[in-house]
Amino acid sequence: MSKPTLSAYLRDHLDDISRKQDPGPYLTISRQYGCQGHELGQYMLEKLNERDGQGRWKMYYKELLRQLADDTGLSQEIIERERLSKPSLFKDFLRGLKKSSIPDGYEIRNKITLMVRTVAFEGYSIIIGQGGAAATADIDNGLSVRVEAPREWRIARISIRDKIDKTAASAKIVEIEKHREYVRKLYDEKNPREPAFGLVFDNSIFKKEQIAEQLLLAMEQRGLIEAAAS
Repeated sequence: MSKPTLSAYLRDHLDDISRKQDPGPYLTISRQYGCQGHELGQYMLEKLNERDGQGRWKMYYKELLRQLADDTGLSQEIIERERLSKPSLFKDFLRGLKKSSIPDGYEIRNKITLMVRTVAFEGYSIIIGQGGAAATADIDNGLSVRVEAPREWRIARISIRDKIDKTAASAKIVEIEKHREYVRKLYDEKNPREPAFGLVFDNSIFKKEQIAEQLLLAMEQRGLIEAAAS
């Protein structure tokens, strides 16, 4: 059985959207490298589906990259590398010479933005990273959250998690954040919003369970979910 293409994925979801009157609900989670962004998303997924009863909430993390990789026939690693890469005249020249089928960073980011907007409008979506806050800045019925922490806290956490020394952990943060910051600025330029996020949490002060508790309350107050039964 062949894998669905990106165009088929979007067509199927856009057909659903055409029958919707209102977007959402959805939640976007942005995080500094070394914070509990993915873990928070998974925990929120459990808590939201416990409340929903129908289990409609879904989390989108690497799934969007995987879908795009399936559509292009490329690996997720190549897609992610190109998504984070800066424009290069030399690379574009080689791409033209080789008639490469590898899309450039601009194409990849645009397609991912379209996918993010699609699943946000479709609703019951938790979107981790992928420029989710900027991509959905003009879509109602959602909440954007940012998870940050002091560098030393993140260095210590990555050192323990990845079993590497603190020097290596620090270098890893610098390298990854350099690429993320570049892409984040590009997303923000296309979809500016001030403030950039509805809520910002310090992960060194609040654990994922505590952040989730506050997020659930905020989503209740925003009318994204019903209040928990007493």
